[in-house]
Amino acid sequence: MIGKMLGVDSATDLAVVKVDATGLPTVTFGDSDSLSVGEPAIAIGNPLGLEFRGSVTVGVISALNRTIEIGDRKFKLIQTDAAINPGNSGGALVNADGQVVGINSAKISVAGVEGIGFAIPINSAQPILQSLVEKGKVIRAYLGVGIVDKNSAARYGYVLGVDQGSYVVRVEANGPADRVGIRKGDVIVKIDGTDIGSVADLRAVLDNLPVGRKITVTIIRDGETVTVNPVLAEMPS
Repeated sequence: MIGKMLGVDSATDLAVVKVDATGLPTVTFGDSDSLSVGEPAIAIGNPLGLEFRGSVTVGVISALNRTIEIGDRKFKLIQTDAAINPGNSGGALVNADGQVVGINSAKISVAGVEGIGFAIPINSAQPILQSLVEKGKVIRAYLGVGIVDKNSAARYGYVLGVDQGSYVVRVEANGPADRVGIRKGDVIVKIDGTDIGSVADLRAVLDNLPVGRKITVTIIRDGETVTVNPVLAEMPS
């Protein structure tokens, strides 16, 4: 049986594969917004590869809306103590009724830490999966700037001399930011009133805004506060 990739979203590590077959078993999606801390959680996946395919681990919903940073993005995830190991990613997290309430995604793996796994809430995943089916990609808003914060600058051996905001290191020619005069050296401190203290903050705000939306961007330039109103474009492929 051969599957065809319909689309991949690298930001969330989700993909949709189409299989031309009939009579396959299906799952029922639950409502991840109605989950309660302490209710049963069952993780299904292939830990350590196909040798252990279809493994099931059981725990509880440990917490909801846990905000963690993966790379330069922030995610609100379900926390569970059901064992999640390499190979579980992409498997289902189901409730006691057998409904899929999350997609296993990550775990905290450091010495002395156990039982801290995470899943993407199914209510957050469904629009992404639907977009992959219909368009082959996820359409996200785009400001057209490259920015760094203190942490990302430090990873490359630089010390960023700003107390707040994120420093603009690149402006895409003829992008939304360029059209309203944002330039290299500006420090973005707010978007639509939300503080922008990191690269992840900026991406989290833009991921929740539609293409074509006019936004208010507050920047610090040469010690002065400047406000501009770019119109968000679609992120290039």
